[in-house]
Amino acid sequence: MVRVLALTVVFGLAASALAAEKKPAIGNFPFWSAPKREFSDQFVPGLNAALLLSPEQIEQLHAARRETIDSETIRSTTRKDPNLSEAQRETNRKLVSDAQASLRIKVSNILTADQRALIERINAVHQEVGKAASEVFQPKLVASKGDDQAQEKFRQEMRERVSADFRSRLEGLLSPSQKSAFDQAAADEQAAAKNPKKK
Repeated sequence: MVRVLALTVVFGLAASALAAEKKPAIGNFPFWSAPKREFSDQFVPGLNAALLLSPEQIEQLHAARRETIDSETIRSTTRKDPNLSEAQRETNRKLVSDAQASLRIKVSNILTADQRALIERINAVHQEVGKAASEVFQPKLVASKGDDQAQEKFRQEMRERVSADFRSRLEGLLSPSQKSAFDQAAADEQAAAKNPKKK
């Protein structure tokens, strides 16, 4: 009985130590920007890991998001309500815009100068890759107008081209430690997407 109790205590302490060591995850935080979208999710799985955020930064970033764009006030203003007047809609748009501006400032203050510079470079590369792919596929999309299957096929091919070209260009932007973190997070996120936890 004493032996069982001792083992239970040892396993409990080990589990507590593991839980304490577990690094908080940043998830799909919207560091990135895309045309017509100031806050965009990761362009490819694992991209956020390339920023090499500290656990403290991750906690601060989640808190900043909760205080701004994920606050109850903002969530209630973004719900669709057909009965709102135009003045109410304008007020809601301003609230959302102010929350986004506040988040942008908070994120900028949390990140290091190197992390902010990396985000800018990655955003620029993604925009270049997207523009190049659009120039290739736009004529095909125009020519296939009216053929929904062909349109979807070309859109999918364009997304795949952007993703492949973007990943290729990332190679030159990331340091070995950033690349390692990105690769590991990408593999983890893709595995999690294939095997979602059952509730």
